[in-house]
Amino acid sequence: IWRLVVDYKKLNAITIKDNHPLPNMEVTLQTLGGGYHCFSKLDLKSGFWQLPIDEKDRDKTAFITPFGLHEWNVLPQGLRNASPSFQRIMNNVLSSCIDFCLVYLDDIVIFCPKQTIEYLGHVINSTTITPLPNKIKSILLLPEPKSLAQANRFLGALSWYRKFIPNFASIAAPIHAVTNLSKSHRYKFKWGPEQSKSFTDLKQLLTSSPLLLNFPNDTQPVLLSTDASNVGLGGVLYQEINNVKKILNYHSELLSSSQKRYHPIELEALAIFKC
Repeated sequence: IWRLVVDYKKLNAITIKDNHPLPNMEVTLQTLGGGYHCFSKLDLKSGFWQLPIDEKDRDKTAFITPFGLHEWNVLPQGLRNASPSFQRIMNNVLSSCIDFCLVYLDDIVIFCPKQTIEYLGHVINSTTITPLPNKIKSILLLPEPKSLAQANRFLGALSWYRKFIPNFASIAAPIHAVTNLSKSHRYKFKWGPEQSKSFTDLKQLLTSSPLLLNFPNDTQPVLLSTDASNVGLGGVLYQEINNVKKILNYHSELLSSSQKRYHPIELEALAIFKC
């Protein structure tokens, strides 16, 4: 890879030195040995070139080539204060991250003592994904719906975690039946024993079933098992590793009025297609 470098010896000789220090490399390396388990490394692309030079100072960087006279619009390598100025800016940008981040010029390392991360309502580690306990708790605290808005809120909260629950659509079907109402028919909302049982069953599954999915192992086959009924269809994506079934994802959905008229063989094919 070619890199343009200009000899700035004469300019550097009359440049006031920026004394901002670079991090001590040995101290930096020792810091990373403090019982941390997870690391991320970032390397800025053309880091110096991301810093513009003040327009009134650009003429100071001028250099001659066979193709004419040029000057830099961004910070070039070779200037006396390029490294300390760049380090100062990086330290300022990442000052709020000092407890879990180290920066040496354009090399950034992020470190963490935990082996899990909370992200988008889930707890994730290297092999599995589970719902955040406080999110499940908030769903369990929801009262039994007495209105269409409350019923939709309950289903909406559960929708984030339906991938953890087998046959979710069929279990939730009674609630869907009284919430899928057009705007002009919302006054017909009626919560009955079927909806109450569905509400209880779904909450029970949130506490009794292992709400855990595995990330796929790329070295093992992935298997798909599907099923269909006159209400809905569903499937489970999984792997068998050392005779242990590892669930990757559950999928389920209700049938439309036209799909309910399908032949059983067509429904089984639809389940494979949808899952």
